[in-house]
Amino acid sequence: MKKWMWLAGISLLLLCVWTVVEKGAGYFGKAYTDTEAFHYDFARFTEGLLLFELAPPNATVDQSVASWEIDQYRMDHNSLTDQIQAVRDQYADAVSAAEKEGDSSLVEELKAQRTEEISAVREEFSDDEAAKTAIIEQREADYEEALGQLAAQKTQFEGQASGYTYQLRDLDSGEVFTKGTINDEPFFEQVYSAQEPLYFSNGYWSFDFPYDGANRTLADKRFSGVIQIPEKGVAGASVISGINQFQLLKFFLYFLLAAATAGAWWLFKKRPVRTAWYTELTSYRKWQKLAVEWKLIGFIISAMFALAAANHFAAVLTRPWEAGNGSLLEVFIALACAVLFLSLSMLQAIWLWQHFGNWSCFKEEILQSFTVSQIYSAKDAFLNRTIGFQMAWVLAVVFLWGAGTALMAFQPVLLIVWVPATLLIGLPSLLFLMTRFGYLNRLLQGTEQLAAGRLGAELKVKGKSPLARHAAHLNMLREGYKESVSEQAKSERLKTELITNVSHDLRTPLTSIITYTDLLKNEDLGNEERRKYIDILDRKSERLKVLIEDLFEVSKMASGNAEIAKQQLDMKQLLMQALAEHEEAVQEAGLDVRITAPGHPVYASVDGQKWWRLIDNLILNATKYSLPGSRVYIGLTEGAGELAMTMKNVTRYELGDNIEELLERFKRGDTSRQTEGSGLGLAIAQSIVDLHGGQMKLAVDGDLFKVTVLLPNQQ
Repeated sequence: MKKWMWLAGISLLLLCVWTVVEKGAGYFGKAYTDTEAFHYDFARFTEGLLLFELAPPNATVDQSVASWEIDQYRMDHNSLTDQIQAVRDQYADAVSAAEKEGDSSLVEELKAQRTEEISAVREEFSDDEAAKTAIIEQREADYEEALGQLAAQKTQFEGQASGYTYQLRDLDSGEVFTKGTINDEPFFEQVYSAQEPLYFSNGYWSFDFPYDGANRTLADKRFSGVIQIPEKGVAGASVISGINQFQLLKFFLYFLLAAATAGAWWLFKKRPVRTAWYTELTSYRKWQKLAVEWKLIGFIISAMFALAAANHFAAVLTRPWEAGNGSLLEVFIALACAVLFLSLSMLQAIWLWQHFGNWSCFKEEILQSFTVSQIYSAKDAFLNRTIGFQMAWVLAVVFLWGAGTALMAFQPVLLIVWVPATLLIGLPSLLFLMTRFGYLNRLLQGTEQLAAGRLGAELKVKGKSPLARHAAHLNMLREGYKESVSEQAKSERLKTELITNVSHDLRTPLTSIITYTDLLKNEDLGNEERRKYIDILDRKSERLKVLIEDLFEVSKMASGNAEIAKQQLDMKQLLMQALAEHEEAVQEAGLDVRITAPGHPVYASVDGQKWWRLIDNLILNATKYSLPGSRVYIGLTEGAGELAMTMKNVTRYELGDNIEELLERFKRGDTSRQTEGSGLGLAIAQSIVDLHGGQMKLAVDGDLFKVTVLLPNQQ
């Protein structure tokens, strides 16, 4: 209970402070004659004084009638046919009733009156003088009605004028108007001069005189002099009542100020707040689960209601009191509402303070809020500015189009603008929007098919819009996916061939080793045959060793685990040494090797051991797969920052079209696998070139096989 008392107390304290701040400026240090209420009453008195005593309306009705007034009069009274029909309708029921009663004399009299009125209508409509007479008569009737309304209000003025004295002079005629005795030290005084006279300045607030012709005459009157309330005691009843209420409210505001000061000291010294009172509530734990938007919206709404209730309380408290109007009850109701909403706002303020703790916590929750996420998402609409501005433009057109359609219901003349705008802007914009959405739907369908693994038809690229570029990108993705599927099928085929080739190449020497090992177990075997079998085992095991080492080497380099130690080497000399090593194999193959190289050393930064292996593999590949008796061309050239080595030979076997597969492991040009090659030579060479950051290219022209190795050569 203590926590709610403290909350209500602090709310009441804030309400007192707010009331003092809001209304105190109009009471502290001021007299009743300084208030807006008195100025309003005094303005009403001066208006009544001018109308009833100083310059009562006595203007005659203007007898002149302009031609436009005649036209307006006829327009206001409809066409001649309508006026005649109206007169006939007016007498129709009376004539019918008289005929039913059989009173022929009354019938004749009514018809005669009807005829006279129709004649008068005809005359007024066609005769300008008759129309002028009717207009003047209407003016005089309006003027008499206005004077009657003004006379009915004179009693109200006389009650308000009691207590005032004045001495005023008409600046035009010099006539002096006096009431009572002018005092040297009056309770209130208002002085008028020729420069700032008393006149009809702002119309008539309370004393209505609805006649424009007289108003123009009255507005020209100017008076100088003085108006006083000689003593407070002789003021009129309304002024005395206002003074009493002003003094009472002024005292009450001083009391609120003192109560607010004492209440603040008592609350913060004797009854300090404990925030744990409010954070241990079940409602606080439920409130914490709300999104930050709802927390802030709840606080803002309650604060707005609290502010409105506080303003209402201050207004009700300082409103003029009248006996028997229930003002006291209204004050208590306003007080209860203001304290309730202020307490609710204070409670939420405490919760917000405890929940967020510091700015960083509040900032973090704001950044994670739904609203901020939506704002950031909305910004994505302008990631592509073309789409963003097109969207904004179409939305603006649709909005203005709808607004224009709604306005036509009130202003049909806008149809002149709306129809061209609809035909030239609205409908084309709507068609543009629908076309773009249709294109977007087709792109979405194509994307869905692509995601499902169905290539479908190629998307049409229309224009150069962002959607068209997106369609082009989808087509590129489609082609990439198509190539990926093809590459995957190729990879699966090569993997199967790799397993088959590895099995074949490893099983062949292994089978020989097992066979001849079994033969050596025969104890009756002669020494010469035994040595023969051992030689075969040695060759087969050596071949198996080479196969395994080559496979290990190419796998190591392909995985990126191989290390290289680069140094500057003469590539020409390295090539010549390798050819010298294989001179016997070249002669046995019946090949004629032709070399083209610069006449000077050609240096490059390479790993000597691995580059030797590359050249060795290429020469062995040529000796094994070249047509016997053909020529082998080897070239070494230097370019701008690049070294090129080429090797061309005529193949013994038909290679086919897909020469890139020759770089795969265990892939041979000899598809029957009758040669001694492992099928790893070119794969190892490719890996060595990749380690050095170069390129290796294969080309086939009929039976001519060409290998080109490009190596960066930056000195």
